[in-house]
Amino acid sequence: MNKITSPKRRHKESKVIEFSIRPTKEILKDFAEVLGRTRRGQKIEPHVGISFESIDGLRNVLTTRRLELLSIVKHRKPQSIYELSKLLKRDLKSVNTDLKVLKDNDFIELQKIDEGRHRSIPRVNFENIKITVNV
Repeated sequence: MNKITSPKRRHKESKVIEFSIRPTKEILKDFAEVLGRTRRGQKIEPHVGISFESIDGLRNVLTTRRLELLSIVKHRKPQSIYELSKLLKRDLKSVNTDLKVLKDNDFIELQKIDEGRHRSIPRVNFENIKITVNV
């Protein structure tokens, strides 16, 4: 998939989640520069973002069905994964698979509830997705 997260931090307080398409060489160069500045004691402004090496890598994560899933979670606020699968009119297994991919890539959070039965409530904590492609 070639996803690089810099640094690993959730986007809880952000209204926009940022992604970029950049060659790995460029990302590693930026990392080396930041590391050098840190070693020299210079202050570094934190940056939250996720980079993919190619647009295909991003497309593998943000499929049409997963974007629909994000929208349903954001606007309809289902109280369980089962309810989400009913809203999407999709089987529970495929919804769980998509949720895992989205969770692994910081698009969604699953709030665990234990009220007799265990359930997870999906949550989206951003308003927009911003994608930057370097040319």
